[in-house]
Amino acid sequence: MPTLLYLLCVAAFCAAIFVTGVHNASNAIAVPVRTRAMTPVAALVVSALFNGAGVILAYMLIKEYEASWLVVPGGTPTLLGIVCALTTTAAWGTITWAMRMPSSATHALIGALAGVAWYAHTDGFENYGFVHTIFTTALAPLLLLPPLTFLLSWVLVFPFYRLALRTAPHRVNSTSREVLAVSTAGISLLHGLQVGQRYLLLLLLSGVLAPFTSAVSFDKAPATLMIVCAVLVAAILAAGTLTGGWRIGYTFTHRMVRLDPLRGAIAQGTTAAVLAAGQFVLQLPFSSSHLAVASALGAGVNQRHASVSARVVRQILLTWVITFPACFLLAVALMSVTGLFFE
Repeated sequence: MPTLLYLLCVAAFCAAIFVTGVHNASNAIAVPVRTRAMTPVAALVVSALFNGAGVILAYMLIKEYEASWLVVPGGTPTLLGIVCALTTTAAWGTITWAMRMPSSATHALIGALAGVAWYAHTDGFENYGFVHTIFTTALAPLLLLPPLTFLLSWVLVFPFYRLALRTAPHRVNSTSREVLAVSTAGISLLHGLQVGQRYLLLLLLSGVLAPFTSAVSFDKAPATLMIVCAVLVAAILAAGTLTGGWRIGYTFTHRMVRLDPLRGAIAQGTTAAVLAAGQFVLQLPFSSSHLAVASALGAGVNQRHASVSARVVRQILLTWVITFPACFLLAVALMSVTGLFFE
């Protein structure tokens, strides 16, 4: 039975990381492709390569990573809880991809882990206060950063637009497309870094430590195994990015908002800057999808002509609102069903 759980855990990891890569494709390349800063193939290749590089960087910096919100119940349900949480994350990502809606894998994972912890607590196991901590350490950044990113992107349009008025149009477009290309690489690298850190940590929880506990000792993890895991995560994430279709990207830059190269560069640059600040300064969980949408809306709203579809924005916001409770309930349902087979 433990062997079957390990196999299910590996499959769930692969599925969750792959779907995360598919969603990341739209976050990183939608605006550059829409503004013709990069061709779709070039953008996907660059995004995939830097996603993989971010995971390798995550392995190198893993000892510096602190994630009090990324825990699972101790004792018997540890591995089963990880399987259910990752399965929920992959399932929700697939559903939102089919709906052409940008959504947050981070938000889905947190909701799923909260559901797992709650179920374990009601079933008599300790949950290390995770359900309580999640609202202060995890959900707050997810709720506060998008509005701040929207405001920052909106404000930055003013100085850069005035600067553009004094510059030849072809020079503005050329520089904007260069910024878009560089920011695509930056967003992908930072996304790979954050995904690599959290999934490598979950890999430690599920397959390295025995007996299972919620405490992780990176010093005791075999270096060879960690390198293999990092390469595996990088390859799967890159593969997901390369296969990320235009379903979400079309919603992102055609139906939701239309940006010129200047405002596209401002939006992408804002996303990359906030991602970097969140990763290296705040060290809190955040969603690249939420930030990318917020920055694009901020820059798109700051135009004289109507460029934002309010209906599509409402649909995206509704998707964000229901992500946490939907993943919470789905994880609880999976725990209750699978618990019958793995007692």
